Amino acid sequence: MSSSTPPGSGWIVPFYDLQDRLTGCYSAPPHATHVEAARRLREQYPQATRLLELGAGGGQFAVSAAAEGFAVTALELRAAGVSHMLRLAREQGVTLSAVQGDFYTATPGGPFDLVAYWDGFGIGSDDDQRRLLTRISGWLAPQGHALLDIYTPWYWASHAGYTRHTDTYTQVYGFDRAACRMTDTYVDPSGQRHSQSLRCYSPDDLRRLLAGTGLRLARAEPGGMFDTGTGTWHPQADWASCMTFQAVLVPE
Repeated sequence: MSSSTPPGSGWIVPFYDLQDRLTGCYSAPPHATHVEAARRLREQYPQATRLLELGAGGGQFAVSAAAEGFAVTALELRAAGVSHMLRLAREQGVTLSAVQGDFYTATPGGPFDLVAYWDGFGIGSDDDQRRLLTRISGWLAPQGHALLDIYTPWYWASHAGYTRHTDTYTQVYGFDRAACRMTDTYVDPSGQRHSQSLRCYSPDDLRRLLAGTGLRLARAEPGGMFDTGTGTWHPQADWASCMTFQAVLVPE
């Protein structure tokens, strides 16, 4: 991992490697939700051609977007994720450019009509987010759009302590109120705990964070939520209950 990655972020590769071993989430074929997300993006931005996905995981969305006709560049830190997305692309008969590296030193090219970062924004400090946002500004075409999933503090504060038991692991939600960070912890069969920690923001927090990055918040829309009572995912929720919101950013 590059020394330019955020301090204290050494958990990233071990956590996501473990999450994949326990759940298979990054080594699976594209799910219907990936296909639908790519289709929706094509409908929303019919003139867009070049798309950069940050934190592409196993490439399920990247491959689905390539199938929709986007010229996709997928940036992913994990070697296993890059290998899987290239295998998926071959199986699906699409082409894409897969770049292994971190957000702060990789050179994915550009300019891009769209930059997408799903389910992962918030690693590191506010200054780290500003570094990334400034890089996104440099990757975007003048009329481009960046779409980011942002975790909301209210969902995580109200669901801290939720625990889910499976045959192979236990998952625990947490929230650091002082730092405004969610934690998602997996306890493996040996009893070892592995956690990710992501900074949470409200839309107003994000507007302040964007100052000086070259980007502005064009719109914010509530995203989905995981209902811990029923164990079901709802792809669309209201502002009071959403787990994330989607921020649409444009060049200033």
